Amino acid sequence: MTQSILAGRDRVSLENGFDLRLLSALEVLQARREAWELAGEDRERALCSNACLLARALERTEDCQPVFADGRAVLAGLTVEEIDALAGRWSAFCRESGPGLDLSQEELEGVKRDLSGDPGERLRWRVLRQFHALPAEERARAMKGRDYLWCLANTLLDREEELDRLCPACRARALEERCPACGRPGGEENASFDLSRFEELKEGGGVD
Repeated sequence: MTQSILAGRDRVSLENGFDLRLLSALEVLQARREAWELAGEDRERALCSNACLLARALERTEDCQPVFADGRAVLAGLTVEEIDALAGRWSAFCRESGPGLDLSQEELEGVKRDLSGDPGERLRWRVLRQFHALPAEERARAMKGRDYLWCLANTLLDREEELDRLCPACRARALEERCPACGRPGGEENASFDLSRFEELKEGGGVD
């Protein structure tokens, strides 16, 4: 099984009592806005941007609290070389553990191939989508493999119970593989039961 794209580390230890952690998209945006206000001219913007990112990403290992209050405090407390080195370490960590939307087309296709060949990840996605949850939410992060299996098994049982309520003709139609655009039969039976097709039949009055 391929490694989950969500299985990367959230933080890395610097072995000096400090950690670097991944930032959310909102935190990165906030750091950029702070850097824009902090920089006096364009040539200062890169340094300020790194300082503002570090203000959010650099934390004490013992209590996970920020080492610096803001980007200005980073500039006052670290040398330019230290800021550049830490920012480079953070960038490398992000590329390794937190790939974002700036992937190349080739890298994106590789992610898609990995996910398409990983039934466990596809199951996880379907469960989260059904319950309108995002992977970063606390309820999703607390779920274990057995929880996803429990959701899957009950979802399948629900579908089978609803399918059993259909008359033979509607049951046969629900099991047909149909084009999602025009609804015409695809010529093969869908052994896993097409929920979307079933919902169409139910809305059309085919279910008692």
